[in-house]
Amino acid sequence: GIAPYDMTLALFCQTFAFVAFNKVTTAQYFTWYLCLLPLCADRIQWRSKRMILSLTFLLVSIATWLLSAFTLEMLGWTSHRQVWLASVLFFIANVNLLSAILNGYKKKKTTVLMSTPGAGWATGRNKAKLS
Repeated sequence: GIAPYDMTLALFCQTFAFVAFNKVTTAQYFTWYLCLLPLCADRIQWRSKRMILSLTFLLVSIATWLLSAFTLEMLGWTSHRQVWLASVLFFIANVNLLSAILNGYKKKKTTVLMSTPGAGWATGRNKAKLS
């Protein structure tokens, strides 16, 4: 898994998947993972062809869902099947976007300063003080 290497991306993906697979979706749930996105956004390839297609698919699915929900709620049309199909499309778009995020992930480059825990803390000027 990615958790030992990049905790912020792991938290983002886990929260994103929880919201995507939840029975109920509200605008509040999007803030759960959107607040984690800036912490890991620098390690995701946003300009890849797959990511752009996935984000476009998500926007189209949101527009489809909103239009079908508008016809049901505001216009009073019997468009239950269209709302259900738009919800399925929205779910598929979310799963597709999560897959694109994971496939476009670049590992964070970290620098190991010390080879063993605690080694090097008594170097330089501090070494004389400890003797």
